[in-house]
Amino acid sequence: MNKFAGWLLITISFLIVTTNLSKADSRQLLNSFRDWDAFVLKTDTGQTVCYMISLPKAKTPSSLRHGNPFVTVTHKPSLEIRNEFNFIAGYGFQKGSAVKMVIDKTAKANLFTEQDGAWAYDAKQDDTIVASLKRGNSLILNARSGRGNATSYRFSLSGFTAAHNAITNACR
Repeated sequence: MNKFAGWLLITISFLIVTTNLSKADSRQLLNSFRDWDAFVLKTDTGQTVCYMISLPKAKTPSSLRHGNPFVTVTHKPSLEIRNEFNFIAGYGFQKGSAVKMVIDKTAKANLFTEQDGAWAYDAKQDDTIVASLKRGNSLILNARSGRGNATSYRFSLSGFTAAHNAITNACR
């Protein structure tokens, strides 16, 4: 009887876990476009979120531990959000600091920081950034860590436009 009760408990636990997992957010890779991956996410509340993500090609200075930095551009149609640019550094930024963005050494912008994230100041700046990224080849983000270290990240824009088109089509 003890073995039966043990198996019954394992079976019930498995059913509970798999039922909860099926209700969790579901993410689907739309496609990989050179240095950018495009995804669509269905949240457990029924919202559709489309986003693209890229990892840096270079991190400086190499003597520091940089965490796992990445850049995203997101569409959230139900919230009427399009082209939301976000940089996650993987470490806390210096309080009150801004991330300096340079696209192909010409287009420049500042992003506000909060904890380990950096964003455009408004939707208009997001749109301007995305338009510049579509025309560009390289994105450089210069930041200052909470410890005061100057850091820099170089992202390739190869595949950016194709990934952006994919998330835009998926979130119409």
